[in-house]
Amino acid sequence: MVTVDYSLYLVTDSSLVPHDLTFLGQIEKALEGGVTLVQLREKDLDTGPFIELAYKVKALTRQFNVPLIINDRIDVALAIDADGVHIGQDDMPLTQARQLFGNDKIIGVSCNTIEEAQIAVHQGADYLGIGAVWNTATKKLTKKTLGIQGVQDILAAIPPIPNVVIGGIKLDNGKELLENTTGVSGLSIVSGIMAAPDAKKACKELLSMIRNYVVNPMTVQNEIVEYAIKAIEHIKTKSPLVHHMTNNVVINDNANATLAVGASPIMSTNDEEVNDIAKINGSMVLNMGTLSPKMAETMSMAMKSNHDLGHPIVFDPVGAAATEYRRVHTKKFLESGTVTVLKGNTGEILYIAERGGKSRGVDSVGGNGGEENAALAVKETAQKYNCIVAMTGEIDYVSDGHRVFAIENGDNLLACITGSGCMVSSIVGCFTAVNRDNYLYATIAAILLVTIASEKATKRSDVQGPGTFRSALIDELYNVSNKPSILEEYAKIREVKL
Repeated sequence: MVTVDYSLYLVTDSSLVPHDLTFLGQIEKALEGGVTLVQLREKDLDTGPFIELAYKVKALTRQFNVPLIINDRIDVALAIDADGVHIGQDDMPLTQARQLFGNDKIIGVSCNTIEEAQIAVHQGADYLGIGAVWNTATKKLTKKTLGIQGVQDILAAIPPIPNVVIGGIKLDNGKELLENTTGVSGLSIVSGIMAAPDAKKACKELLSMIRNYVVNPMTVQNEIVEYAIKAIEHIKTKSPLVHHMTNNVVINDNANATLAVGASPIMSTNDEEVNDIAKINGSMVLNMGTLSPKMAETMSMAMKSNHDLGHPIVFDPVGAAATEYRRVHTKKFLESGTVTVLKGNTGEILYIAERGGKSRGVDSVGGNGGEENAALAVKETAQKYNCIVAMTGEIDYVSDGHRVFAIENGDNLLACITGSGCMVSSIVGCFTAVNRDNYLYATIAAILLVTIASEKATKRSDVQGPGTFRSALIDELYNVSNKPSILEEYAKIREVKL
């Protein structure tokens, strides 16, 4: 599913169009004015005419690369291959709609209460339509209006999710709403656009106001993806040497993953050659999965040598909370002040951040404590140790101590093979080796490449389970890195506001 900009969401109503204008003309003018999403809502049309009209509206939205949502009618949405469908509380249940419509389409749900919103989030809605905020003449209301406080109460009771607020919204009260709420993704407008004598001008004014309060997620994502594509090209061009001191279980996979993206691995734990390798190194990857006293000493030497030469150091604190021995060395390595990127799983990073964190051996167990806890964990740890912190899990979180990003790519099979997290560390080493201008974006780019490669691998007909997935993952790291424009299609990145 593509990332959607919900900032200015038009809901159509043909009955509102001024007599001297046309329905399709209003939609076209609205698109010219910057509408970011269109919902075709025509309650009184029969199926045939609705489909005919939907095709015409789709042709317009495609010209402006804006998604088209169909209100209520899943049959119409399927018939024209719309981008999504919006359902109300009295329409088809969300779970059934998802079965019919598939996981690659957008499904929005109307919500008027905290309970309705929580159920919609739990069932997997892609966005919420929250309202009605104020009285509106475009729809007969059967429930109370929310007002600004009601909107804020709903948003405070649910995890962050894309949403639009609807109901009696104009330019002035929309501004008041955005000034006094946190977490609104956009405004849904009906009469303010459809009844406007100049829909293009109305949309420009609305969007200009909205942009003062709502960050377009597409802008952020596109910026990072553009960086990632160039970063991959740098790896291919420069083929940096990435020195690994990693655990014995994953040496072969880490080396192959490094080669697959165009870098050159060296897997040495010999303390007598640490300084010589550092002189020709691009980056250093340290993984304490099979830590021993000798390995710990050599790792400390490697960290100092590479730090003195200005090379980025990626530290993977495998099993950081599992034993006292690992806890002591995790702290020692981090307090050395040489780590550029700290990359760990959920249990490891939460433990380091003192925000929970449970593990069984080297595996993370339990959740992340919610998005706010996860985001604060990476942000606070990045500030404390002056490095980039990446926490991998069902959703990956990355921070430089100022900004926090969530990456929602990746397939569940990553958790079914040993060393997938270690592989991520290797790829972070590849990216940071030759993209030293922005270690935050380089780290996000590395995680993005691995997680999207995992999604591509799972779709292959030759993948039947974890064993075949492991081999396919290496293949897809190679394939995606040789065609990095694929990232534009798959990337799901958003900035987390705290």
